[in-house]
Amino acid sequence: MSNDVTDNAQDGEETPTLPLTALGLIGAVARAMTEHQKAVIEPKVNTPREPLIAEFLKRRQSNLAVEIGGEEIGHYKVNTTRDRFEIDDEKQFDAYAEEKGEYDVHIVRKPSFEKAVLAHAQRDPETGTIFDSRSGEVIPGLKFVPGGKPTGTVTWTWKTFKKQPIGKAVLMAALRRGELDDLLRETPELLPKAQPNANA
Repeated sequence: MSNDVTDNAQDGEETPTLPLTALGLIGAVARAMTEHQKAVIEPKVNTPREPLIAEFLKRRQSNLAVEIGGEEIGHYKVNTTRDRFEIDDEKQFDAYAEEKGEYDVHIVRKPSFEKAVLAHAQRDPETGTIFDSRSGEVIPGLKFVPGGKPTGTVTWTWKTFKKQPIGKAVLMAALRRGELDDLLRETPELLPKAQPNANA
């Protein structure tokens, strides 16, 4: 045994601190926990998404602050679309692209031209006319699409202090103390498991 260890050390190989069978078991446990998280816990991550989007549509409430004992730990925010321009009349815009020489060989407008035109498009608030901010030229075939509609997703942000996610620490401490047990009784998979008594 000691010779094997010495030989391995001379070869520059590190000997595992646990037998390979134990390492395999740890790997299997970690894999099972990961699969459990994906199947059972991950779907709970966005539990407030649909109700929050519904509130946004009714009352324009875009944020949901999450607190424990009066202390904010983080917040959800409804993601919304941005104002943008898009092609409204393909034929008109194709004619405009052709007039500018911005067509590829297979007779479609160049994507780079479309991207540049949309990026520099402006709208006259009085007339609604859409024009190129670089030249002042009216752009046919575009329409203005106002933003502010929910995208169907929400963003979570942990409360931070000095760039540290203190909200997460506060939440985990409350969870360990059992302060959230009543709230989570409908989702027992989120409750921490009781540890066996070491003295037993």
